[in-house]
Amino acid sequence: MACSNISAGIALDCNESNGGIEKIYIANGPVESISTVTGNTGIVDEIVVGGSPLTPADFYEFEVPRQTSSLTETHNVSQTNGTLFYDQALTMVFNKMEADKRNQLLLMAQATNMVVIAKDNNGIYWSIGLERGAYMTAGSSVSGTAYGDRNGYEITISGAELNPVYEVTSSIVVA
Repeated sequence: MACSNISAGIALDCNESNGGIEKIYIANGPVESISTVTGNTGIVDEIVVGGSPLTPADFYEFEVPRQTSSLTETHNVSQTNGTLFYDQALTMVFNKMEADKRNQLLLMAQATNMVVIAKDNNGIYWSIGLERGAYMTAGSSVSGTAYGDRNGYEITISGAELNPVYEVTSSIVVA
């Protein structure tokens, strides 16, 4: 197989982007297939699990406090080994320790193949672990010390993928 060649440049954008994650949507997996719009746009418009396309009814919505959660993707390239893969890590923060949250986070920790979509503060939806499944890799429960400290949870959901994060059309998770 021939190596790819660069096909376009990247122009400098205006200062209009915002960091952070607004909401997270999680469904049970595993993903059987994904469909993308025509061409190599990297935008997914259908995710199939259990023989059927996922709909907004299949996803659970997780809200996070402003300016607390993030998505990081690490590009792992080895010229020596001839390998390329992408580590994806979604860090989510939930305030206030309580039994209902604890129980859902326990189920999340036990799951091995979740479908995870994060909506960033620019209104764009991104996939985590869409090809090989997303799974919890870390978490902490903290009571805080001082009155103004966070009492709550910090959870990391990860994916190790062949391709970079996909943009996902909002209609998959929002009716």
